[in-house]
Amino acid sequence: MDKEGIKVDPIPDLKKLHNASLLYTIPSFHNPTGTLMTAQRRNELLNICRKAQLPLVEDDVYRELWLDEKPPKPLKAFDKNGLVLYLGGLSKSLSPGLRIGWVVGPEPAIGHLADIKMQTDYGSSSLSQYAAAEWFSSGLYQKHLVDIRNKLRIRRDFTLKTLNKHFSDLATWEKPSGGFYIWLCLLPSVSLRKLFELALEEGLLLNPGNVYDHQADQYLRISYSYASLSDLEDGLFRLSMLIRKLI
Repeated sequence: MDKEGIKVDPIPDLKKLHNASLLYTIPSFHNPTGTLMTAQRRNELLNICRKAQLPLVEDDVYRELWLDEKPPKPLKAFDKNGLVLYLGGLSKSLSPGLRIGWVVGPEPAIGHLADIKMQTDYGSSSLSQYAAAEWFSSGLYQKHLVDIRNKLRIRRDFTLKTLNKHFSDLATWEKPSGGFYIWLCLLPSVSLRKLFELALEEGLLLNPGNVYDHQADQYLRISYSYASLSDLEDGLFRLSMLIRKLI
């Protein structure tokens, strides 16, 4: 990946190398990097996957959590060949406990997926589906999204301000335009394992980059979505002190 999303040029060779049957992507506010794939890159990705006959799973569960401006249209919006399975859900924007999501794709694929789901869990809760339908039809969901965006924007900006205060000489990062995460690249070479263990002793639970990619051994995923502002500031300050101690 780069700042525009997935790099498309290596895809045909990687498909052959791994005998890949599909490509999974989170184009809007990617987990863990927070990257928003540009409209041009989305078009390039769809075209190269079409030529390589490589189906796409587009996970757009963070889409509604934009903070600056709406993201580009989904890949699925330009899919004329039934190449894309589009995933959405309420787990990030409303409530994980509802266990409500949806998939858009070619009818035969949806039929197979429905059969698999029925065999796996006999279908989602009728009560949860009814609650979700009420949220959508009443307009409550749109009002909720406005509120959650405002709160996330405050949290993101506060976290960026705190990082500038304590990490200006320790790390680099990009300002996310939505979602939950800041992808922190540590400048000094430190052992993530030692940092993780040291932080755990201090009551701090880290998300090391190598959990997501074995090559991301100098990265941390910082989430600003849940902790209070005071906890965010305290946690980041203490983390900066631990890194300085390791150095």
